[in-house]
Amino acid sequence: MKQNKSFNVVLLAIAATFFGSFMGASVKLLSNDLHPIIICFYRCLMGLIIITPFVARNNFQALQTDNMRLQVLRALINIISMICWFSAIGMMHLEKATALGFTTPLFTTLLAVVVLGEIIRFHRTAALFLGFIGIIIIIRPGYMPFEFGTLLMLIASFSFSFVLIFVKKLSATDSSITIIFYHLLYMTPAFFILSLFYWESVNFNQLLIFSLMGASGLLSHWCLAQAFKMSDTTFVMPLQFTKLIWASLIGLFLFAEQPDIWTWVGGVIIFISVVYITYREAFKKKGTQKTIQVDRAIIN
Repeated sequence: MKQNKSFNVVLLAIAATFFGSFMGASVKLLSNDLHPIIICFYRCLMGLIIITPFVARNNFQALQTDNMRLQVLRALINIISMICWFSAIGMMHLEKATALGFTTPLFTTLLAVVVLGEIIRFHRTAALFLGFIGIIIIIRPGYMPFEFGTLLMLIASFSFSFVLIFVKKLSATDSSITIIFYHLLYMTPAFFILSLFYWESVNFNQLLIFSLMGASGLLSHWCLAQAFKMSDTTFVMPLQFTKLIWASLIGLFLFAEQPDIWTWVGGVIIFISVVYITYREAFKKKGTQKTIQVDRAIIN
């Protein structure tokens, strides 16, 4: 029974990374013809349409929140993150964008010290230092031309780390579906206004891709949330590395992007540092009544 449960957790975690990579591939595919802000608008609109029936199912009880100001602030910052993220995906290899996306937990750890007043000790400091070495290996400044997409991806990861800090605060009182619904509710009209400056008509095939993108984003979130519900963070986190494998395969077969060994080396180093930080958090909370905080509502 326990073996079956572990197998289900593995399947859920890997499915979450697949759907997340599929969403990124959809963004890259659409970037050939549409402005990133247009893509952001339709992604949020489709996500809002898909999630609304789930919110309505319990007489809209999910709309109840005591943190409306924080919900709005989270959405505003996520607008910056999403624009930078979608723009970066259209400019660079999907594999490289995914590897740099692993830096978000590193930035979140730093912000937790500044914003939440958490104490950072030697182990986490060493892990952070190792992670930023991984970033340098991927970027290789002075050896490789610095891509604007790389800068945008790092800005997206850094700004999204603020979002995770807010989600961590919101998760104490609000459900996952409440957090997702409000961030889509506020971001959709904001992106609609911004998209008016770059408006382009979309065809049926593009609408279909947008629908699949919205569904894959929600499926990725649901699979990851279920995996965390069924198992420890320390078991699920290492499986997140499969996202780089999916991104590499999709990049190769769909966009003819050749895998880069240095992106893999840097990505592995960054991911090792993130997993180590996760294990340290688990070690610190072992034997206490506290649980490891899982940021579940983090899908863009």
